Amino acid sequence: MPNPAVVEYGAKVTAFLDRQDTAITGVSGDVDFLVAEIKRLNDNPPGWTPEDQAILDGLAARAEAAATKLDALDALTPPPVPA
Repeated sequence: MPNPAVVEYGAKVTAFLDRQDTAITGVSGDVDFLVAEIKRLNDNPPGWTPEDQAILDGLAARAEAAATKLDALDALTPPPVPA
């Protein structure tokens, strides 16, 4: 029969890893979006248009959201190992 403390710790670690996975997936989606928008901006004809500005504004907002998610990911700490 497994040690209850080990089982409990395993459940906590699994929950922690699930939270990390969710955070990483969110950041990955943000990066994919940023790459696509930068490509779209680069593919536009020369000159500056309101659409270009809207793309840049969207990039800035999404980059800030990604940074916030990375800060939250960095703040995650694994559960302490039972004594």
